[in-house]
Amino acid sequence: MIPILILSKDTKLIKKYIDALKVNSLFFEIIPSTKEFSIDDIKNLIKETKIFNPQTRIYFLENFSLSSIPAQNSFLKLLEEPPSNVQFILTADNKNNLLPTIISRVKIIKLEERKIKNVVGAQFIAPLIEDVINHVSTKIPLSQFKITDKESARKILLDLIIYFRQKLDSDKKSPIILKEILRLNRLLENNNLNPQLTVDQALIFIWKKYNME
Repeated sequence: MIPILILSKDTKLIKKYIDALKVNSLFFEIIPSTKEFSIDDIKNLIKETKIFNPQTRIYFLENFSLSSIPAQNSFLKLLEEPPSNVQFILTADNKNNLLPTIISRVKIIKLEERKIKNVVGAQFIAPLIEDVINHVSTKIPLSQFKITDKESARKILLDLIIYFRQKLDSDKKSPIILKEILRLNRLLENNNLNPQLTVDQALIFIWKKYNME
């Protein structure tokens, strides 16, 4: 999984984003032994991630930009070759406090309130940010994500189907996303599914494809 660097000074927004990622994953917050992450902290983290676990694991390092330069250098190898089921999430209020080599190995996500509010009703879909919002909201105004009935859910799923069909040749993630949305649309049509939860599931699936793989 591609390591993530969250750029934000708003701890509440960061918490919303992290809460979304915790779903169906083992979550570990790494606390530095002093005010900043040291080489020993990183060495202990490396040892821990080498222990096999079949579940997806998330390691959260808050304010990693406060870590020492030696600690950042020590972390580079782990960022280059993370275990397949391990997700590293770092936070910083300014990326310029991190080594360029760290920046080059992470996916940067800038959290802004306008990006994440009023997206949908599910408790862990609200933190949808940047990439997914850009993908989804290109065709669908965010105000439409409040689902009140089956017809509203069908409209959103149909808009998503049209959007990802148009991206089949340019986005390698589109085929599998489109397949899942079509499956959910059939279930919505033929079964008594909750419309809000059906759309939430589709959006969570999209979000994970762009942020967890």
